[in-house]
Amino acid sequence: MSRQAGGRTGKAGLALLGAAVMLSMTACSSGETEARQVIEQAGTRITVMDNTSESVYTRLQLEGIDKVADMRSMDWVSEDIIVVDKENRSLSPQLIEGLEQYPHNLYLHNLSTGEDTPLQEGDQNYGAAQVSPDKRYVAYKETNEMVGLGYIRDLESGSAVKVDEAPFRVEEGEWADDGRFVFPGMDGVVYRTDVQGAKEAVVESGESYVHEVVQSGGILYYVTGEDMGLTAYDTDSKQSKVLKQSVVWVAPSPDGSRLAIVKRTRPGEMVLMLCDSEGNELAELASGQQVFGTSWSPDGSKLSYSLTAENPSDDQNGVFITELESGEQTQLLSDIEIADQLRWSPSGRKLLASAVAVKDNKYESTTYVIRLSQP
Repeated sequence: MSRQAGGRTGKAGLALLGAAVMLSMTACSSGETEARQVIEQAGTRITVMDNTSESVYTRLQLEGIDKVADMRSMDWVSEDIIVVDKENRSLSPQLIEGLEQYPHNLYLHNLSTGEDTPLQEGDQNYGAAQVSPDKRYVAYKETNEMVGLGYIRDLESGSAVKVDEAPFRVEEGEWADDGRFVFPGMDGVVYRTDVQGAKEAVVESGESYVHEVVQSGGILYYVTGEDMGLTAYDTDSKQSKVLKQSVVWVAPSPDGSRLAIVKRTRPGEMVLMLCDSEGNELAELASGQQVFGTSWSPDGSKLSYSLTAENPSDDQNGVFITELESGEQTQLLSDIEIADQLRWSPSGRKLLASAVAVKDNKYESTTYVIRLSQP
């Protein structure tokens, strides 16, 4: 389930450890408090940035960060409920590459009470969960290394349908709207499946490898070819247009009027750009060795992303938020490698970030719930 930065999944593997333990870190500051707090966690230094600079933090304020150990956050169901992936230690472990590993199952985790409710349990590994925009359904995969069988589950009834009979890449697939999930097949065709399990072919790309598939309104975006060309396909007119080359990832704004595009400009450098819906560049927001996890706030006013600087000595590594109207950039976490796409809560006042680190030849996962306020 790994993907180079700029895509939806980072370098970390699927395996996690242990039961959940809720911890809380408050990262607000005032007066002459130090500008950061360094926390030692499982041998890793995590830096929480404090709100001290008026030039950067004139609007957005960091209220605090809650840390949930031993689980990997996937998405929001509500302001207090998130979908998480964690080991099911009630089942027997399997011996994989000489290590005992428990199946990874999906749960609904209550941030207020710390309680977990099973969503999908079993002897197989389940992950890559995404909640539909109306919060009624969750798409997820039964994973087998780099591919998985997709399912859509009704959160109220618990019933589930298959996305497709054939597996597709674990990191691919997005909700096209409240009731349809769009994904690229292994045959180069982009498909859509609705919540009743009805599948349709949307467009044949003519390429063997299609990735970064996402739909906004009637426009379907996808990347193909060695030149990593970004194509916009109009599902009404059936017309295609190549917008840009060297595109690593694309994220349409909630209203579809703008695109956040991660582009590879040269070996070892990626640039996060703000573009209009035609791919015309409006602003360069960030650049570094890797730009990853880009996510729009629900109102479209902010972009969150994880950045790895080109220069190892540069202090521009971690999780950032850019406010698009003012151009202000807020660094929230430093010294941390994000494993998945950042996810905003429905209110836009919380941000999910998950990190996976290797310790004693095992993966340990931590979820960070970043709490924000804005006057």
